[in-house]
Amino acid sequence: MTLQASGAISLSDLGTEFGDTQPHSLSEFYGGGSLVPATTQEVVTASSLGGSNSANARYPAIGGYDPQINTFSRLYTQALWGDNGSNITMDRNFTVNKTGTYNYYASYFIQNATKTATVTFYVNGSQVRSHSLTASSNQTTSATNTLSVSAGQVIRVVGSGGSAGWANITIRVGGSSYNNSSITVAGNTSVPASGALSLGDFYGTEA
Repeated sequence: MTLQASGAISLSDLGTEFGDTQPHSLSEFYGGGSLVPATTQEVVTASSLGGSNSANARYPAIGGYDPQINTFSRLYTQALWGDNGSNITMDRNFTVNKTGTYNYYASYFIQNATKTATVTFYVNGSQVRSHSLTASSNQTTSATNTLSVSAGQVIRVVGSGGSAGWANITIRVGGSSYNNSSITVAGNTSVPASGALSLGDFYGTEA
């Protein structure tokens, strides 16, 4: 829980918030030290899902997920399937609400051949990542990386890959990992890392 923004703060309050055992000393609570973190997690969301994709050859009960936002505790999820020589294609985009580093996962599976799928990521209209994912029979090839995105910017995911029997292109976009919806940002910036400390430095801080 966050400490109050005004009024009296005691050393006992700091001990409770930051998990310190008595006796408390102000010098234990420097920013970025063992008790007061220099970063915090902020929840992020996606909006305005746009674009299109090929028809999904599988439905959710058997692992097929049409492109969607803010589900499965992440920002973006898809598991597009093709079958019997059909092509999997997508050109999807969504907007993020906070500035930060966003992690993603991209994979390609194919059943009865060796083929290559391409997956390309754009931020604010500019290409920033591209992957050629070559998978052999009954194997999955994957790639992970990050995207630096500002609040209000658009992430666009474009990709294609063939099938031979079943094939799949999975994309997951999250925050500090590709399976969550939070990003790491600077926190407790009012608390000095050295020098003089006062109780007033801790207004609005949190563990």
